[in-house]
Amino acid sequence: MLKNFREKDIKLSPQAVDGYHLLASAVILGIFAFFIGLVYWNLLPPRKDLYNELWGPAYLLVNGKSPYDTTPLNSNLPAAWLPMSIGFFAPIGWLDERAALLFWFVFNLVEICLVVLIAQGEYKPAYLAFITALFAFAFPPAIYHLMLGQFSLTTTLCAIIAARLIAREKHWLGAFFLALALSKPHLMSVMMLGLSAWYFRRGGAKSMLGFWLKIAFAAMLLCLPLFIGYPNWIPDALASMTSNEPWAFPTLLKLFTLNFGGWGIAPWGGIVVGIVAAAIFLWKRFDVIASTYWSLGLALLISPYLGSWDFVTLLPIIVFAFMKSGWKGRLVIVFSYLLAWYGMAFIQALEESHNHYFWWIPVWFMAVAAVAARWMPAPPKHDVPQFTG
Repeated sequence: MLKNFREKDIKLSPQAVDGYHLLASAVILGIFAFFIGLVYWNLLPPRKDLYNELWGPAYLLVNGKSPYDTTPLNSNLPAAWLPMSIGFFAPIGWLDERAALLFWFVFNLVEICLVVLIAQGEYKPAYLAFITALFAFAFPPAIYHLMLGQFSLTTTLCAIIAARLIAREKHWLGAFFLALALSKPHLMSVMMLGLSAWYFRRGGAKSMLGFWLKIAFAAMLLCLPLFIGYPNWIPDALASMTSNEPWAFPTLLKLFTLNFGGWGIAPWGGIVVGIVAAAIFLWKRFDVIASTYWSLGLALLISPYLGSWDFVTLLPIIVFAFMKSGWKGRLVIVFSYLLAWYGMAFIQALEESHNHYFWWIPVWFMAVAAVAARWMPAPPKHDVPQFTG
């Protein structure tokens, strides 16, 4: 009887089924965000980086002062985020500090939900969304990101939104989101390389140059609030961005140079060449969206400048691989995630724990995604459409 009821009385279109899964996933993620947000806010309210890098500069800007001279605020680090972020989020400067902290905390939680929803793609069974929600909200780099009030989730979300817009031929809007994502350019290096090659195949050098000009125009537009609020901000920005003290980044370059001195640049350079080759292959074989997920992860392997909070850019490829790889691949990902989580917790508990001890996280998860790709369906033949405007 139940079988007949299902088959005869309820006939849902594929679009309706997908809509149901999307709604169920959104509800699950929303519940996670609400309850975990309550816990995290009491334990880990964002502080240092939001104050130094965004709220402080925005507060100074809306009060007619240099956004990159934060000495009046007694900040312990100079502002180093690129001006597109300050320009876009300048209204946060009208909030008091606590209200700004709460806004950014909630905004980051929403960003985690959106990254997971978008990376899931068209296949969104609710029970799988529960697992991906656990992945995202329990991911130690995401927790650290929330604690600091960082920007890397915004870069991640803007990058994957831009990829979807470009895939739908909305190039100007895609360029706007890319310009904002480039507030952290070291996280975007492989994606920008791949997109440049993609546009070149569409319409040659003219198409690629047009792509970069669109981004440059969008970046200038995002910087307008700085020119309006304090026209002479550029000298202070240059001084602030070049005054940050170097530290032991969790990068492969730092790992090699710590162990091999100057010779460490050689193996790192070899990895850079390999990643560039991999990016060219990916952007030729896969569509813009899948290539973007892979590129965000690959950039972590070659960037000379990173913090462990930047590893949130791994979330799209983890979620994408989990949703697309079938049950065998999913088991591999779950088991690997648990091992990595234990490893991160163990390192964090060390008496002499340091951020550079986490260099292995992107290596681990990109290797896991590559293994899980074995069980993904073969991608359709990807023909790059010719540029039409």
